[in-house]
Amino acid sequence: MKNRGFIRFVTILLAIVSIYQLSFTLVTRNAEKKARAHATETGRRYKDVIDSMRSETILNLGIAKFTYQECKQREINLGLDLQGGMNVTLEVSVPELVQALADNDQDPQFQQALKEAQADYLGQRNFIDIFAEKYEKLNPETGLARIFYRKERKEVLPNQYNSTNKEVYDWLKEESSASVSRTYKILKTRIDQFNVTQPNVQLLDNGRISVELPGVDNPERIRKVLQSSAKLEFWQVYRNYEAFDFLNEADKVIAARLDLEREESDSAGDAGSSLKPVEEQTTSLQPVALGDSTGAVTPAGDSNAVAGGDTAAADSAQQLTREEYLLKNPLVARLIPNADQTNNQWNPSAPIGYVARKDMDFFNKWLKDPEVRSAIPDDVHFRWSYKPTDDGTFYMLYALKASADNKPALEGDVVTNARPTLDQVGNYKVSMSMNKQGAKEWRIITANAKDNKDPVAIVLDSMVYSAPAVQDEIPNGQSEISGNFTVEDAEDLSNILKAGRLDAPTRIVEESVVGPSLGKEAIRAGQFSLVIGFVLVIVFMLLYYNRAGAYAVVALLANLFFILGVLSGYGAALTLPGMAGLVLTIGMAVDANVLIFERIKEELLSGKGFKAAVKNGYQAAYSSIIDANITTLIAAMILMSFGKGPVAGFAIILFIGILSSLFTAIFLTRLFVEWDISRGVDTPFTTSISKNLFGNVNWEFIGKRKIFYTISGIVIALGIVSMFTRGLSTGVDFKGGWSYVVQLDEKANTQDIRNSLNQVIPENVEVKTYGTNNQYKITTSYRIDDQSETAGDEVQAAIVKGLAKFNVTEDNLLSESKVGPTIAEDIKVDSSWAIILSLIGMFLYIVVRFRKWGYGLGATIALFHDVLIVFSIYSLLYGIVPFTLDIDQAFIAAILTVVGYSINDTVVVFDRVREFLGTHKYEKDSAGVINSAINQTLSRTLVTSLTTLLVVVILFLFGGEGLKGFTFALLVGIGVGTYSSICIATPVVVDMTTRVAARKAKKA
Repeated sequence: MKNRGFIRFVTILLAIVSIYQLSFTLVTRNAEKKARAHATETGRRYKDVIDSMRSETILNLGIAKFTYQECKQREINLGLDLQGGMNVTLEVSVPELVQALADNDQDPQFQQALKEAQADYLGQRNFIDIFAEKYEKLNPETGLARIFYRKERKEVLPNQYNSTNKEVYDWLKEESSASVSRTYKILKTRIDQFNVTQPNVQLLDNGRISVELPGVDNPERIRKVLQSSAKLEFWQVYRNYEAFDFLNEADKVIAARLDLEREESDSAGDAGSSLKPVEEQTTSLQPVALGDSTGAVTPAGDSNAVAGGDTAAADSAQQLTREEYLLKNPLVARLIPNADQTNNQWNPSAPIGYVARKDMDFFNKWLKDPEVRSAIPDDVHFRWSYKPTDDGTFYMLYALKASADNKPALEGDVVTNARPTLDQVGNYKVSMSMNKQGAKEWRIITANAKDNKDPVAIVLDSMVYSAPAVQDEIPNGQSEISGNFTVEDAEDLSNILKAGRLDAPTRIVEESVVGPSLGKEAIRAGQFSLVIGFVLVIVFMLLYYNRAGAYAVVALLANLFFILGVLSGYGAALTLPGMAGLVLTIGMAVDANVLIFERIKEELLSGKGFKAAVKNGYQAAYSSIIDANITTLIAAMILMSFGKGPVAGFAIILFIGILSSLFTAIFLTRLFVEWDISRGVDTPFTTSISKNLFGNVNWEFIGKRKIFYTISGIVIALGIVSMFTRGLSTGVDFKGGWSYVVQLDEKANTQDIRNSLNQVIPENVEVKTYGTNNQYKITTSYRIDDQSETAGDEVQAAIVKGLAKFNVTEDNLLSESKVGPTIAEDIKVDSSWAIILSLIGMFLYIVVRFRKWGYGLGATIALFHDVLIVFSIYSLLYGIVPFTLDIDQAFIAAILTVVGYSINDTVVVFDRVREFLGTHKYEKDSAGVINSAINQTLSRTLVTSLTTLLVVVILFLFGGEGLKGFTFALLVGIGVGTYSSICIATPVVVDMTTRVAARKAKKA
């Protein structure tokens, strides 16, 4: 072998690099083991011990030293499905950005175009393009410059009010793109301040941002940090007794409207109008204690005294029945006044009163109604408190007072720094510093408010954090936000304010939360299946190939070592499908060795000497090995391009594994065999078991091809009928919705679980058994279109409430995921393109490589055959087999892997067919020659399929419930792919060749 020294050098270099990269993982795990032991001995929290050692040196290489934090950043990064954590995909709300750029202009046609564009937007196209189409359709004659042009935009819209709509659309696109980039940078800053190990923030297409946070255990906190726009404002506040009068005026309008609607309903004979205003109020009109109802904006360090008015709150409910009072005062009747009812005095704090969570939508609807707004002064803006009362039942309602230009008294962009601090009694607050201009304006605001002890509301993202009375003038821009904060609340608010304000709100469109217990289960299952699969392959290779098999095993060990080293250096995450990729790589890595060993055995049987047989065997196998692996690389690259999260992790492992396998199988094993030759020893390639196996096989494949066509046709026909009648079980990836894995104390009937949930959740709920440990997977589309920040928490609360009779709490929720409608549509589109492009890529490669379209057509028909059969099996068996058969991203990954594996088999057979046709070109019976070629490669085809199936079966049995559907698709696909490469692809080539020859003969 030429370049033997170079191969040794590369091998040693790869080994050194892999040892270096993996050393970080080893020392980190060792340090964490010691930290756990220390925490147990001292009674300290493990997290506190780890935090204290972040800057300690734990790896000293002489020329370089590394702290625990640096080693942690360089260790093998486990995916969230293996260690627990949270993955979020955020989408910048371009419609709200457009609204903000238009200063919320209420032009009817502009608003209508915006509304229609939002309804049609599914994530695949640029929102501005959709908005442009809608606006041009509604109002092509009127320019948008009248809505968007401002003096400060003279540079971007130089034609000012004469700017064309196209110029406005182009500017809007630039602004939306810039907004996404700024949002990405701000979110990255927020995450960096969150002290999470190995966070991953990526900018995706279509204005989306992916955030991976390993090990986090407070999803609600993360959602708030990520979705907060950090729009900080300081508002003057109407006294509660003044604002109460505004609600009374609003009630007059609302009551009249509802009376009219009832009269119309009664005249139509519809007594059950949906606009019926009366609903039973379950709470008494009593003052409610609230943790953050008081507080004060003071110069830093001063007291938090509060003062207020003493106007009485009239209570007309005494003269009316409860139902009459609700009809006459739709808003006020649903509000508990912020008053001391023992002496009929308003409380001095700023809130108007307390509204039950269930009534907030009613208030929001009517307080935004144009007719109701006309009864209220223009400078009144109603806002809710950011936190409910201590029992979580009520929110406070405030009436903010706008300045002359209908804006807050001071914008929050004047804040230059923020930090959590403690007041005199140990409560957390946030101290803020302002720039020079902000300090000047803040001084004027507080000076005007101090005489009457007027409240000033501190508003973040349209929610009131506190509205204390101003005690003194604040001259230096130093102020504080108080509000019954926890330490986490204070830290998060400080970090959000420091990182900066987002141009537009971000919405979570996809989310996945994996609990640490489920991650540990996945690691155990993955490690066990990896070890068992590897042991089985070792045993098989030794029994079948003797000492050559032992060399292949050593190469396989080196292959795994190199893959993990490259993975660690590359910084890619090892996910659960990634571990499946490792196991699959074990099976597929053997393939190249099998090709080489089988060719060497053929050369030896033809009577050649050992040295010549080895040389010819390696050379003859090269083309088949390269062809087979390039086709699998095509599938891996397409998966890397279109896959997300764990699926992308699988693709990366597959890609690295193929390249590493090529090196170790072709070069490393040959080094061992050449070493035997140098010692005058012939390496044995057979054992007594395998010596004569497949020796004289001559099965008739081509002659019986019509039987194979018929069998495949029947299965595919049944599958198509099933797909049209039963359909397919689509996972949450494809249809959108919420998905939870729930651990119950004991086994339960899925129908009972579904019935229990339907009492709380009106939407359709799917319940499936998930494994054998009383775990169940619950999927629902309930409130999936809800864009509010609290939607996820409220859906989770509904799930827990619906499962109360099964003793379920939040601790029983092992994992949670959300896929919004736009993401689901993206996944469907991307998955379709992935399959189509992989089939096109395979076809083109085969045509170019074999220079005959008949080969490409045969391979492509076989691939369509394989894909259709896998889909057919999934449609026929879902709901029958005791595990889920969902069509999701993992399934698409399996399909593409099957496509790559199937074409791998097909290419090897085609390569031998081409070789046989070249050496037997004068024989008239080309079908017989091709049949002989198939039989010649039969041992290789079956042996490689067997080794791969061995490890996939182990994955299926022991890899955990999360891989069941994925590995089942691989099992079916590998079996069908092996069958199709022999019984479908090659016979199609024969039929195509025969027809072409017949046409040529006819023309002649």
